[in-house]
Amino acid sequence: MRFVPSITCGVLLLTTAVHAQPTSDADRLFEEGRTLAKAGKYVEACDRFAKSLAIERTIGTELNLADCQEQLGHFREAWGLFIAAAGEAEANSEPKRASFARERAATLEPKMTTMVVKVAQPDIPGLVITINGRATTPAAEIREHADPGTIDVIATAPNVQVFKKSDTGGSGATLEVDVPVLDPSRVQQHVVEPPQKVLVDGEREPGRVHLAYGLAAGGGVALGASIALTLVARNHYNTVADGADCDRVAGGITCNDAGTRQIHDAQRLADYGTISAIGGVLLVGGAAFAYFTAPRAQIQVTPTATAQTVGLSVSGAF
Repeated sequence: MRFVPSITCGVLLLTTAVHAQPTSDADRLFEEGRTLAKAGKYVEACDRFAKSLAIERTIGTELNLADCQEQLGHFREAWGLFIAAAGEAEANSEPKRASFARERAATLEPKMTTMVVKVAQPDIPGLVITINGRATTPAAEIREHADPGTIDVIATAPNVQVFKKSDTGGSGATLEVDVPVLDPSRVQQHVVEPPQKVLVDGEREPGRVHLAYGLAAGGGVALGASIALTLVARNHYNTVADGADCDRVAGGITCNDAGTRQIHDAQRLADYGTISAIGGVLLVGGAAFAYFTAPRAQIQVTPTATAQTVGLSVSGAF
C-alpha cells in the first residue's frame, strides 16, 4: 500500500504516512509523477500516475491521479477516482482517507454538469448508453456527471436505430435527455456495393513494338556506318593532303589533277557518312514514335472475395 504526501498550492494532500524508497516500476513512476506535479507539469504527472496505477493499484496513487486530473480541469475523471478511492479506503478500514476522498469528490460536484437521462425502454437486449463516451448502466433514469461543454448522449442496441443527442452543459447545471423507444424499422441497412471494375493499361501492341525494335536496330546500324565512313574519309583526306599530289598552303591545300580526284573521293565518303547519320537519327526517332504510340490492351480488373479468399479478377484483350 502506497502512502505518500502530495502537496498542491502549499496544502498537504491525500496521505499522511511516509513512502519508502522506490523498489518497483510502480514506485518509480509514482515518484516521477509527484516530482512532475510539484513542478506544475500535470499532463506528464497524470501519465506517470496512470501507468503506476495500471501496474499496482493503491489508494495513494489513485488519490494523486485524481488530484492531478482535477488540476487539468478533468473534473468527471477526478470525481470518479476520488469516489473509487473512498470505496477502497472504506473496504480497507481507513476511515480518514475515505472521508478525505469523499470530501474532495463533493467539492467537484458543483463544477460539473449533472446529466439526467430518462430511457423509455431500458430493457432492450444489448442496450448501451454512453455519456461523452463513458458507458453507463441502462436504467429507466440515469443520473451521471460530465465535464462542462458539449455533452453527447448515445444509445445503441442490436437491430435498432441509433439515438444521439448533443447538448451544452455548464458548471452546476442540470441537463435532461429523453431516450425514446428505439425503432427497429429505422435501422440503416448495410448495402453491399458491387465490386467496382477498373480498366488499366496492359501490354503494348506486339506488332508495333516489334516495328519499333526493328527501326531502332536499323538506326543503330546507320549511325555506326556514319561514324565509320566519317573516319575513313578523314583518314583518306589527310593521306592525300600529305602525299605527293598535294601541297599544304596557307588557307588550304593545292593539288594536281590526281590529288584533286582523290580529295573529291574523300569528301564524297564524308557526305555518305553525313547522310547515314541523318538516316540513323530518323530511324531512331521513328522507333521511339512507333513504341510510345503503340496502343495498349485494356485490362479489366475486378476485386473478388469469398469466405476464404480475397483477390482480383483480371480480363481483357492481349
